[in-house]
Amino acid sequence: MANGLRILTFLMIFIHSACNKYPEGPIVLSGKIPIESRFYIDIYHLNTGEKIFSDSLATNDFNLMIENIPKGIYQVVFSWKRDLLKPQDIERFTRQPELGVPKYYLSTTFWLDNKEENEYKLSFDKVYNQNELEEILFNQVTDEPTHMWVKSSGLNNKLYSQYLELIDGFRQKNQHQKDSLEQLGNYYIEHKRYDEAKIVSESLSKSWLDLVKNELIDREILFMKKNIHSDVILQIYDFQVNSKQDFERYIKVYNSFPDDIKQALDSRLKHAIK
Repeated sequence: MANGLRILTFLMIFIHSACNKYPEGPIVLSGKIPIESRFYIDIYHLNTGEKIFSDSLATNDFNLMIENIPKGIYQVVFSWKRDLLKPQDIERFTRQPELGVPKYYLSTTFWLDNKEENEYKLSFDKVYNQNELEEILFNQVTDEPTHMWVKSSGLNNKLYSQYLELIDGFRQKNQHQKDSLEQLGNYYIEHKRYDEAKIVSESLSKSWLDLVKNELIDREILFMKKNIHSDVILQIYDFQVNSKQDFERYIKVYNSFPDDIKQALDSRLKHAIK
C-alpha cells in the first residue's frame, strides 16, 4: 500500500510538472451565475487537488483575471449559503459546528491553456433562476441536471468538452435505465417476487449499472486512443488510472501513447517503487 501511494504521488507530480508550465499573462474567466446573494468561487487543479484561486462575489456577473495558471484540467466550484436544512444537516452541524453552515454547490471541470486561449466563459445549458437551481440541488433531482460549461476557442478545451459530453450522455443513459429498473423492482415487490426484487435492489445500490459502465469505459478508451497525441488525453488518463477501481482496463490507452511518454512513465514508476 505504501508503495502504491508513493507511485500515485510521484505520477501526479510528474504529470503536473512535465505537462504544465506557467504561461505568461493571466487568463480571464467570465460569465453569469443566477445567484442574487453573495457567493464563492474556488478553482482546483483536478489531478493534484491544489486550490489555485478563491474569491467571494457580490454580483452574478463576473469577470475575473487570474494569474499564473499552468495548463491542465481544472474544477471550478461555486457555492453559497443554504437556508433550507435537512435533518442530517442539522445533526451534522450539531456534531461538527466547525464545518459551518451547509451550502449549495455547483461545479464543472474544464481544460485551460493560456497558450491556446486566455479567455474562458462559463455558461449553462438553459436559463435558470436561483430558486430553480436551489430546488434541484436541495432535492438532488437526478433527471434534471444543471449542465454548466467553461469553454474557450482553444482546440484542447473543445476536445475536453467533447469528452464531458460523452460522459454526460452515459450518465443520463445510466439514470434512465436505473429509473426503469426501479419500476421493475416495485413490480416484483407488489407481486411478492422478493428474490428478483433483491437482485434489482443490489443493482440499484451501485452508482453505475454494470452494462452502462462497461460501455462507457469502452467508449472512453476509444475516444482517448483517437486523440492520443493531445495533452488533454495524458491528464485524463492520469486521473482515470488513479481514481478508478478498474484502472487496469486503461492499459489500452497506455499502449497507444508515443514511446517517449511510455518511457517517461515507466522510468518514473521504477524510481517511485525503489
